[in-house]
Amino acid sequence: MLFFLSLITTSAFAMQIQQEETGDFSRNTMEVIGLEKPIVSDEYMLMPGDKILVTITGTKNYSYESVITYEGKVTINMPVASFPTAQVQGVYIPEYDIVDAVSIYGLNLNSAKDSLRRVFLKYYKNVDVNITLIEMRIFSVFVVGEIKEPGIVQAWPVDRVSEVVKRAGGVSTFGSYTQVELRRNGKLYRIVNLEEFDRSGDTAVNPTVQNGDIIYVPRMKKSVIVRGAVFGKRDYELRVAELTASRERTSEGLYELGEGERVSDLITKAGGITPWADLENTYVLRGDKKINTDLTKILADENCPENVLLKDGDIVVIPSMNALVYVQGRVVNPGSFPFQPHLRASDYIGLAGGPENDANMHGAYVQRGKKRISVRKDPIIEQGDRIFVPRQVFKFWQDYVKVGSFLVTLLLSYRTLTRK
Repeated sequence: MLFFLSLITTSAFAMQIQQEETGDFSRNTMEVIGLEKPIVSDEYMLMPGDKILVTITGTKNYSYESVITYEGKVTINMPVASFPTAQVQGVYIPEYDIVDAVSIYGLNLNSAKDSLRRVFLKYYKNVDVNITLIEMRIFSVFVVGEIKEPGIVQAWPVDRVSEVVKRAGGVSTFGSYTQVELRRNGKLYRIVNLEEFDRSGDTAVNPTVQNGDIIYVPRMKKSVIVRGAVFGKRDYELRVAELTASRERTSEGLYELGEGERVSDLITKAGGITPWADLENTYVLRGDKKINTDLTKILADENCPENVLLKDGDIVVIPSMNALVYVQGRVVNPGSFPFQPHLRASDYIGLAGGPENDANMHGAYVQRGKKRISVRKDPIIEQGDRIFVPRQVFKFWQDYVKVGSFLVTLLLSYRTLTRK
């Protein structure tokens, strides 16, 4: 029996080393375990597959590593001899005999330490025993339902439901984030609200998993589409405006609708509004009906009538604001042009075809609200600015030529009439 336990322990070590060297784990296994906090000895329960370091101190001092067997036991190893390594002379490796095996299945680290100490006191007097967890077990969790890659996912004891779902590709388009079922030992153990965890970070609503758990993601019962100038937590695209390299992120995603949720709740779920959102012209499509909402009022008071109570199938639309700059006056093609960050007044005048021959560039200015800014220093233009290029009142010799030509024409006409 002891030989069989030794064989299991050695085989487990060999398999683990082979997996680490070749990366031969099943899909979706993390390479590095991310701990939220250090393992607490009174909380961590030992199970088959855990790897521990057993340290004996006192009248006898040595340590050894052991993997908890499939029966939940750890071996009692005792040194019997030492021999030098072939590579490095003078370095001795102790040789152990396995003399016993103790069940520590389901015990925390402190309780397991006490159990091992009682066993070692049968062989040695005045010794103390310590246990250190050096590697956590890996086990399987089944993830099914509305999931992108349903199947078996490997996990560690510190993994929470959200992490395992992520390794399975995440919740599908139509899956529920609020009604995820964690099933344990054939029964419903907990309803997990992943949406609440994403919003608050409260780990109490996102429990850790155990070996053999089943995570079932049901289909959402009610949903709303949020479309437009929101940051988005589902899908998004970059829209490129005409005549400019400026990019605007627009999103369209399907979000679960909870009981009593309104426009503001769904916009929060969609990641919030972007800086270019047209707050005053948001609306809700409900079948053939368009319900106008005003986000400026909703942001000021969530209890206002504009914060509409949503229904299954509604579409919340947040349009993008038209970011324009206006060029007027004596330019070739006056009109409105898409705003581009960091461009100057001369750039927009160029987009308008440049100044005409009679343009007074020294008198050109930018109208920014009630403020008038001279174009002489070529200022950087902001969204909504109006650039005005006036006509010259007097234009040196060209105007003289025009006036002189007109007077000569009048004089010749007068003489012709008087001769008759």
